[in-house]
Amino acid sequence: MPVPRLYEAPSQPRDVWMHVLATLLALGTPETREAMMSEMTGGETLPGVAEMNVREARPLGGSGVVADITCRPADGSWTVAFHGCLAFDIDESARVSELADALAGTADRVIIVVITPDRHPPAAATSTAADARHRSWQRVRDWIQERPERGKAEGTDLLLLREAEYYFTSSVADLYRLEESAMPAVAAELRPDLAAAYFDIADIAPNPRIETTDDEVAVHYPRTGEPIVSLAASGGALTARVVGGADGPGIASANGVATLAMDAPGDYAALRGWLLTEARRLLPPRR
Repeated sequence: MPVPRLYEAPSQPRDVWMHVLATLLALGTPETREAMMSEMTGGETLPGVAEMNVREARPLGGSGVVADITCRPADGSWTVAFHGCLAFDIDESARVSELADALAGTADRVIIVVITPDRHPPAAATSTAADARHRSWQRVRDWIQERPERGKAEGTDLLLLREAEYYFTSSVADLYRLEESAMPAVAAELRPDLAAAYFDIADIAPNPRIETTDDEVAVHYPRTGEPIVSLAASGGALTARVVGGADGPGIASANGVATLAMDAPGDYAALRGWLLTEARRLLPPRR
């Protein structure tokens, strides 16, 4: 028997956000499932939502594509797949098209729900032949906040929604702090790495300070005092600086500061372990 989703612990920030949504869809009562699916799909009423099967991080056959979340009714007449992103103004249309192609033929109807920070539908939801719908993370948070009162949730539903609200209220506020500060200062292809690093380190030292100078936009951890860990965006490039950080492969050290340069997508993921180890070692304990 699979481990209940409530106890799963994805390690990547984006995966955690999607996990919270999947938990609501999988463990909520039929009323919450139906209301949430209608909201996510833009008002679509789909038969069999109350008994649908919800899967996370699902590999799709031999396509090499992994869906963040898939939802299917018992009769398999439709599939709703969710794709999430924490970066502003990037083109995810190729990924959405790959997801739609991998799901083609699995059901009479396939709907892709694209969730991004963007306030208006991005290219991923408008420039693809797939039936794609867009929701912003801000709207997702608002629905979760409003549902307990509007839906008169109680019992399991209330527990799940309150926990989701607790997670998303601060996380979404943090995400939109990046909208006009660090995110535009980073090349589009590096913005997912910026978002991942931001939330990884914020989990260790919450509510970092964002400082803009003529040379760069920097996110400093901890919020008060001298920065120990900083994410710096300048000229489209992204670097992480750790005061007192240990040497390591791919790490440049000078004057007591260790620097990790993230020049290409995936550079952060490759050295994520080093950065988080140093952040936990050097930053003040979370209160």
